[in-house]
Amino acid sequence: MKTTRKTMLGIGLVLLGMCPLPMRAQSALLKQVLLTINSEDGVYAKGDTVKIYGQLTEPLDKPLTMTIYEDGKRMYRTTGEVPISVPIELGKEPKLIYTAVYQRTKAIMVSVSAGTAEASMVGFIVAPEELRPGFEVPADFVRFWNDQKARLRQTTPTAKLTTVKLKGEDAGKYQAYYVEITMPEGNPVRGYLAMPKGAQPKSLPIYMRTRSAGVAGEWCHARVETALEAAKRGNGAIGFDFNAHGYPEGLPNDYYVGLENGELKDYSTRPLVDRESIYYRLMYLRELRALDYLCSLPEWDGRRALVHGGSQGGGQAEALAGLDERITAVVATVPAMTDYGGIRQHRQSGWPAPYEKYAATELGESILPYIDGAMFLQFTKARLFMISGLIDETCHAGCVHAAYNVAISPDKQIHTFPYRWHSGTNAPHDQRWNATVGKRCDEFIDEVLR
Repeated sequence: MKTTRKTMLGIGLVLLGMCPLPMRAQSALLKQVLLTINSEDGVYAKGDTVKIYGQLTEPLDKPLTMTIYEDGKRMYRTTGEVPISVPIELGKEPKLIYTAVYQRTKAIMVSVSAGTAEASMVGFIVAPEELRPGFEVPADFVRFWNDQKARLRQTTPTAKLTTVKLKGEDAGKYQAYYVEITMPEGNPVRGYLAMPKGAQPKSLPIYMRTRSAGVAGEWCHARVETALEAAKRGNGAIGFDFNAHGYPEGLPNDYYVGLENGELKDYSTRPLVDRESIYYRLMYLRELRALDYLCSLPEWDGRRALVHGGSQGGGQAEALAGLDERITAVVATVPAMTDYGGIRQHRQSGWPAPYEKYAATELGESILPYIDGAMFLQFTKARLFMISGLIDETCHAGCVHAAYNVAISPDKQIHTFPYRWHSGTNAPHDQRWNATVGKRCDEFIDEVLR
């Protein structure tokens, strides 16, 4: 955990309140209000003083309300605590609108809203090093996944490669392919492969990119551009970008909308039945199949393999690292499928949120730990770079830190940002993000691949 840098500011009004946390899209930001906090990374020790400032960046004729959210959408209140909303008016200069001292581990989000649709938010976390996942590693966790891998590898992967024509300078320097890799069950692996032309045998690391949740959205699809960007990192790499579902790429969007409303409808929240039928089992095996294929390429240096993903892709990255020791580095940004048992520790559980209701049941305990990124991180010594967003309403910061704390990697780091939503940063803070967490992530990737 890096040292938190504090900025000492004036004393102001203390305002407290709590209520259930709604899901909010980044497009609904209240742009007229700028919130700042007296910590660069939003990490505090017990007993530290938290101070949050609000500033109007342009006139606003709506009344403002501030609300405080503890540990995600679920509130666990001590006796006498009552949820309240406090109307506030902000002056033209930054004004202290919230200050508090916490003696317990907490992840807090402060929201200033005008009406019901718009809000500006900032977050912080207190003593995150004390957090632990809600589940313990099952006694047969390793045996279950070894059995899955053995079944997968009963057949040798074969790949169909279709050349993708590149443009401009890239055409002379790189080669790219659309790839389909066979699976013994379920859809094949489908994605894009790129690497420098004329690469010598055993000369390139692997750089895998995993995809966020969904079916039809553009962020769900593998792109040759992403594979090519990966191939250009470090001193050149085997870049591979593949979708989570194994569906074919390059078809009209109506096809994917049909999948989203049909075959793959609600794939992430289907009722639990058993470990074999949980959707993520095949998703994880599909990425393992991709790794098997990539490691068979003569250009792989036999030493380095980086997997990088955000949200659902972050959960996939954690799983693949735990499943295969050939993964030597992981970048997991606001990872989903992580700490499904968070509710057992009195905080929001990992995404997908509907699985939270199973966490304390016998059925849930028999399934959810086997697909939980917090369990997989206890079986990899890969270098680990994690990012948590302190106003992430989808993949709660408490879950990310709980998983990080039990990761056994001897070389691990976690970076937090007070203004990071699930899908990105608040626009006024983009420059700060790029200069801090974003820069550190790029430096980590280039160091691994150099």
